[in-house]
Parts: sequence; C-alpha cells; structure tokens
Amino acid sequence: MNEPAGIRGVIFDMDGVLTDSEPLINAAAIGMFSEMGLAVQPDDFLPFVGAGEDRYIGGVAEKYHFPLDPRAAKRRTYEIYLQLVPTRLKAFPGAPELVRACRQAGLRLAVASSADEVKISANLRQIGLPPETWDTVVTGEDVGPKKPAPDIFLSAAAKLGLAPAQCVVVEDAVNGVQAAKAAGMRCVAVAQTFPATQLQRADVVRQDIAEVLITDLAGAATDSGQSGLPPLIGESSTNTAVSPGPGTAGPWGVWATLGFTAAVAGAFILVQSMVVVVWVIISAASRRSVAPRSLETNGLLLALATCVSAPVTIALTWLFARMRREMRVADYLALRPVSPKAVLQWATALLLLVVLSDLLTRWLGRPIVPEFMVQAYRTAGFVPLLGFAIIVVAPLMEEVLFRGFLFEGVLHSRLGAVGAVGFTSLVWALTHVQYDVYGIATIFVTGLLLGYVRLKTGSLYATIFLHGLMNLVATLEVVVVLRHSSSAG
Repeated sequence: MNEPAGIRGVIFDMDGVLTDSEPLINAAAIGMFSEMGLAVQPDDFLPFVGAGEDRYIGGVAEKYHFPLDPRAAKRRTYEIYLQLVPTRLKAFPGAPELVRACRQAGLRLAVASSADEVKISANLRQIGLPPETWDTVVTGEDVGPKKPAPDIFLSAAAKLGLAPAQCVVVEDAVNGVQAAKAAGMRCVAVAQTFPATQLQRADVVRQDIAEVLITDLAGAATDSGQSGLPPLIGESSTNTAVSPGPGTAGPWGVWATLGFTAAVAGAFILVQSMVVVVWVIISAASRRSVAPRSLETNGLLLALATCVSAPVTIALTWLFARMRREMRVADYLALRPVSPKAVLQWATALLLLVVLSDLLTRWLGRPIVPEFMVQAYRTAGFVPLLGFAIIVVAPLMEEVLFRGFLFEGVLHSRLGAVGAVGFTSLVWALTHVQYDVYGIATIFVTGLLLGYVRLKTGSLYATIFLHGLMNLVATLEVVVVLRHSSSAG
C-alpha cells in the first residue's frame, strides 16, 4: 500500500528564515571588499541572496568588474562572519518554536541552505538547533547548480525519503521560492528579507516566521480561504495535526514495486536465456562442443548476455517508473547530480571497505579473486567487451533496478530507510548465484554501503559510480592474479 498522501516533510532555508544572518554576511562581505580596496553597497548583494556565497560575492564583483580570487574572497568573508556570530547572530522569533512544533506533528525536518557547511553549522549551533537535531542538512557544497535551480531541495527530499510533492519549503528569498516551485514543492514564504510583493510565487506568504501556521505548511485551511487562525506558538494540538495536502503522491506501493521488480527480473532471465540458446545453436552449427557447466563461466557469453539484457532491463524499469505519472522518472529513480566532493568521500569509504574485505578474505585463507571471475576472463575472447560489461553496463543496469526503482518503493513503505537499505542489499546479493555463500555475503555488505550512499546523497549517480569503481577494482585484481599465475607457470 502507498503511504497516505500529504505533506510529510518540511525543508527550511536557513539564512533569513531561521536566523537573522543576512545583515551579518552582508557586513562580512562588505568588509572583505573594503580590505581589497573596493567600496560596495549593502543593496548590491540583494539579487544574489539565497544563491550561495560564491554567487553572493562573485555577483557583486562582476557588477563592479572587480578581479577576485573566489576562494580567497569567500574564505576571508567567512572569517569575518564567524567573528560576528557569537555576539550578533540571533534566531528569528518563532523559528525554534515552529521547528519543534513540526517535530511534534511527526514531520521530517531538513535544512537546505546554499551556504557552506562551516557557516551552516555555526549558525544552527548558535540558535540552539544544531545539525544533529535535523533529519538531514544539505549544504551548497552538496549540490551543483544553486538556487533558483531546484537541486538542493530535490536532494533534501531524497535524503528525507520523500517525494517532492510530500515536502513544503519555508523560504525568504526570491531565488529560494523559484527553486522550491521548480522542484514541484509547496512553498511558504516569510517576508523577512524581501517584501511580500516579490514573493507572490509562493503558495502562502507571511510577514515573519512567527506567523506561520501548521496549516500553512500542510496546505489545509489557509488554501481554502479560511482565516483568523491563531499563530502556531501555543496553538492547540488540533491545529498541529497535519492534514493531507492536495496533489501528493509517492512511488508505487511496496507490493506493486515487488511485482514490477519481479517482472523486470523475469524479462532479464528470458533475454539471457535467449542469448544462451543462440550461443548453443551457433556453437553446434560450427561443430564446437559446448559443456553445460562451461556456459556459466564463459566470459564472452557473459559479456554478450549482459550487454543485450541491460537495455531491456533499464527500459522496463524506466517504463514502470513512468507509469506512476504523479512522479517524474528522474525523481523516481533519483537521477540527481551529486557533488564531486561527496563522490570522493564515498569512493574513499568504498575503497577502505574493499581493503578490509580483502584482508578478511586472506585471513580466512580464501582466494581474493573467485575462481568464477578467473575463468570468465580466461574465456573472454575480447577482454575489452567483458570489461565494459562488468564495469559500465552491469552497474548501470543493477543500480537503476535495485537502488533506483526497488529502493524508492521500499523506502516509502512501512519498512522505511532501514528496510530500503537492507532489503535491496539482500535481494541484490542473492541475484549473484554464481558466487558461493561467502561471496554473496560480501556483496550484501557492499550493498549496505551503496544503499546508505543512495540514502545520504539522494542520487543514483553516486551509487552507479561507486558500483563501477568496485567492479573496476575487482577487474584489476583478476588481471594481477592472471599475470601472477602465468609468470609462475
């Protein structure tokens, strides 16, 4: 069954929403430019509010045609800013109370700010809402395009395990409102930085955050024209209950997800079987003997079967995701960009896991490279084709199905995030029947890491890359083993 429709998560911008930090970053940037010999005005920064400090500073530099080292300028701006935080940064009245009321209402909470992590952490700790109190925090360093692009809000929704339509954004800036609407999310704007007349694209506009109601977030009474409701602070429990919002839908329910996944798996098996049949027919026609057991480890057959079945598997998965018209396929399959920094961090974690796994394998007296892989490469015929199938095609196909389609469906079921990571890892591992129990267990552990990366980054691109990297390392290990055995012979 699908989860009930409705707003289930609140994504807060930080600067100008939770904290009165805009005057501080403005003063810090003005001070940085002054040190470099350029006098700028506070209003020069207004067009770039909410777009992140790179654009905030760089946009003003462009206006004055002033040469600037972006990294050095931002670093110095933050140095000045952090000196101001302890004595001058305050939470907007009503902001902590709204966050706590949302938590009490059972909503998932995220901060999505275009600022860097150092600024976000300092701000949240100063106002008593440290990063660890949120379900997730997305920084400007975690995404590529900044607001008004929707990427940061889509990433936050993915990390919350929610569809965009299940999230509401609280924003103060024009760029932020545009980003929220581009993400397909409800938006409540607070006129704490810009006048209300410039925030009219939002679904609801309030003068300040202390006036925001739970019903504003949920899209209930205020959208139907009712008014006169009391402010959120101190309101009754009946007002904090979040009603289902209109137009909200997630992925297929868990049973439908399992059914569609089984259908894709069936098509995969059918196509692979057809390739094997054709292989046997051609071998018989050329009078080559084919032992049934040799088919399991024939590298050329493996490469051909993978390359032929992958397009069918991916196309069917895409079709079943597209049939859920309430969600974009890109959102359903988590086809969202991820920052190079995040990919590098997770790649390091994966390589560390590989090293630990190899050490354990050697300690247990088991071969680092399974015999199946050795035989596959010895019978590859055209090694580049096998390498392409293993390093590129297989990761793409498996990630789209398991940590794309299946993951999303389980994530929105009662199993939640833990179930999504664990269940998809188990199913994925059990499909590798060519390995023994130890090999399948190793794949399961790797799947747990990939699932966690999918959950934290909200991006399938990250897991596709890591899966390919893992297979690349395994391929290089096979090459080393083959060369060692040939030189020893």
